[in-house]
Amino acid sequence: MKKNIQWILGVLLVLVVLVLVRTFNPNLFKRNVNEALTSTNEITFAVQDLSALKDDYSIVELDAENQHFPNSVMIPFDQLLETESKEKLTSLDGKILLYSNDISMSSKAWVILNQLEFEEVYVLSDEENPEELKYKFQPDTTIRLE
Repeated sequence: MKKNIQWILGVLLVLVVLVLVRTFNPNLFKRNVNEALTSTNEITFAVQDLSALKDDYSIVELDAENQHFPNSVMIPFDQLLETESKEKLTSLDGKILLYSNDISMSSKAWVILNQLEFEEVYVLSDEENPEELKYKFQPDTTIRLE
């Protein structure tokens, strides 16, 4: 009987530790995506419109190969969640404009940073009329049918 109680307490202790680790994870998403989308009217900027932008901004380039803008900050997409990268992003003043040759990569970075509660994050696009990211969210149903 005493051995069974020890097993149960051991399992409960492991579960409590796992819950605490998950709760205090610094990369845990905190923000509702719909809230993030409605809080910004326009989440994209065209490169051609940068000269008309009156607010302070910093360009964060997500491609590791080469730099397209002078004075931009280079943070490769695969290193976006590292502590050093998050510290760089926190130290930036004004709007954060995410740039990549592939707009889908910039959009993914936008979602990640918004979920981590970074404010004033935008996607910088090469297109003159950037595509508006107003698609209806649809969960992945390949694993579990809704």
